[in-house]
Amino acid sequence: MKKFSIIAVLIFSLFFFVSCGGDDDEGDTAPDTGDTSDDTDTDTVTDTDSSDTSDTGTTDTETPDTETPDTDNTDTGTDTDTDTDTETDTETDTDSNTDTGSIEPGECPVISIGQMKTDGSIDSYAYYSGTYQPGTGSATMDEIDFEIYSETTTGVYDLTEGYNVSYSSCAQCIIVYEDIVYDNEGYFEGAGKYYYPESGTMTVNSFTYDSGSLNVTLENIKLIQVTREYDPESDRFKSEPIEGGSCLVIQDTTINI
Repeated sequence: MKKFSIIAVLIFSLFFFVSCGGDDDEGDTAPDTGDTSDDTDTDTVTDTDSSDTSDTGTTDTETPDTETPDTDNTDTGTDTDTDTDTETDTETDTDSNTDTGSIEPGECPVISIGQMKTDGSIDSYAYYSGTYQPGTGSATMDEIDFEIYSETTTGVYDLTEGYNVSYSSCAQCIIVYEDIVYDNEGYFEGAGKYYYPESGTMTVNSFTYDSGSLNVTLENIKLIQVTREYDPESDRFKSEPIEGGSCLVIQDTTINI
């Protein structure tokens, strides 16, 4: 019986020890939970700091583009460029004046053709004569003549190429007589100067050989001083340029005869 009692005491003591040990473990669990909450608080503070840093975003501080004054300086430069462009336009105007005729201004007197008339037709040519203003040379009479070959059709003719290169072979001819001299009977004896085209075109708008009607447009015609001598081979007068001679320019015009 005593032995049984001792065993019973031992079992009871063991049960009591086990019960106390279980309570200590549960107590330890509570503090661990508290530590976890502390860690959470610490993380929260860190997050707050991070948001503060992003708020400090130096974007707002750098926003004032104080470099705007440079734009003002740029505007000033632009004004200078504008002035330069204006000067360029002025130069362009000068070029335009130069283009007003392939003939240099002031190089030759410019004449305008007055009234012209039909003088008849001889040897397959129709002849026309007229006056021009202002007169050249001395106070004696000046005259301008057209000679148009009978086979001439409508079109544009260069007065200085092909058969028109010389007065002795031309088919659309222009010749100017400056200071005409007549003999005692009133016949043509000669002239102080003769002029024949060095450049220019004649556009024949209409021409009828039989009636002598003629409508032509003259453009860019420069006449230079030439000789006028009879050529037995062609049975016509020929022309040769005189070096350093005078010149005339016919104002662009349309002649209707």
